[in-house]
Amino acid sequence: MKKATTLLLILCIILSSVSFSFGTVPELSIIGQSAILIDGTTGQVLYEKNIHEQHYPASTTKMMTGILALENLRLLDSVDIDADTPFTEGSRIYLLEGENVNVRDVLYGLFLESANDSAVALAKKVSGSVEEFSKLMNKKAKEVGAKNTHFVNPNGLHEDNHMSTAYDLAMIAKYAMKNQTFRDYVSTYQYTMEATNLQETRYLYNTNRLLYDTVNKVVVNGVTRPCKYEGVTGIKTGYTSKAGGCLVASAKRGNTELIAVTMASTDMGRFADCIALLDYGFENYKTVEAISNGKDIGTVPVKRGAVKRVPVAIAEDAYATLPLEASENLIRTEVQLFDYLKAPVDEGQKAGVVKVYMGDELLGEYEAAAVETIDRGGILSVIGISDILAKKIRNIMLSVLGVLFLLLVFYIILKRKQVKRKRIIRQQQRKKLRRLKEKERSRWDEEYWRSRPL
Repeated sequence: MKKATTLLLILCIILSSVSFSFGTVPELSIIGQSAILIDGTTGQVLYEKNIHEQHYPASTTKMMTGILALENLRLLDSVDIDADTPFTEGSRIYLLEGENVNVRDVLYGLFLESANDSAVALAKKVSGSVEEFSKLMNKKAKEVGAKNTHFVNPNGLHEDNHMSTAYDLAMIAKYAMKNQTFRDYVSTYQYTMEATNLQETRYLYNTNRLLYDTVNKVVVNGVTRPCKYEGVTGIKTGYTSKAGGCLVASAKRGNTELIAVTMASTDMGRFADCIALLDYGFENYKTVEAISNGKDIGTVPVKRGAVKRVPVAIAEDAYATLPLEASENLIRTEVQLFDYLKAPVDEGQKAGVVKVYMGDELLGEYEAAAVETIDRGGILSVIGISDILAKKIRNIMLSVLGVLFLLLVFYIILKRKQVKRKRIIRQQQRKKLRRLKEKERSRWDEEYWRSRPL
């Protein structure tokens, strides 16, 4: 009996530990054909359903259009509206040819009203044409981690080869939400677009019901509830007859921000899907800080540098995603710095990595960077002597040479004095000798004259 009880306890412990695994897929009622939930800070996938399956992204495309506009244009730049842009199909803010508008207002039209004419106007402003802008979109998508995305236009109007995936949209959203201006746009419910030279004041409203809608209800895992969601921070809706309902949604509670994506859902089902995903995330996971930005994590040798070593710190806050019940003591970090850097070294230059683990499971990898600029050193840096030490050595050598020079001058002066003294002594001796000789001669003459007979 005791053995059976012990085995049962062990089994319970094993099962409880399995429930901590990120790979466990919960039973959620998701209408969309593909869906994903990620930690918006760490990128950890918390739920997945056909996440690499391609679907039409509809207006969620505009996340990429918006972030590219923010990165390439200034908000008060004017946007020229040509003859073709006003005839863009679908949702619009009805831009007119020759209308005086700026990037800021057109972006509000893009993000709030999901205006297709705004997307075309911004694409042409950035790249000159929709075709060239689409190339820029695809290039950027790959840079931010998208794997199976191909954009053909800036607004998501249906084209057969305009495709993306739930995973890719989550990666694009995670990247874009690092931009504070982007965050401000996608979390705005209403914006007043002042009258222009051709139109009266326009009032723009966000299509994301999670921001505001307390009237319309959705069924989430069998429970009827309002669309408005606590802590929602954005992001973008999408809908066409062929794409179905798409939504990229984000919400933040405490230090935890989650990003949910559903594709090929229904008009209202997309909101229910993302609410279910976000609920699941907040009920089961939390984001914790592993290492704070700027924390000193060591030094790296610098070859040919003005100094021998450069301090290194983590380049950004390092976070980890944990099950809600898990202790933060499970987090451990592993610092792997480069053997050396070659001068010159720029501030912010990569100098290694910091790996964050939960037990033996790798949760994330963060860049470690030099926190100072190190110039190329002088000639002594070849043998590992820093410029500071080289300066000290030079000063010591100059001091030694100065002392030697003073000793030499003192020696020369002393030597000259000795020579002069010897010359004076010789002169005195010669004078004395002459006096003695004269005296001797005088005495000899006197004796000579005395000795002569008279």
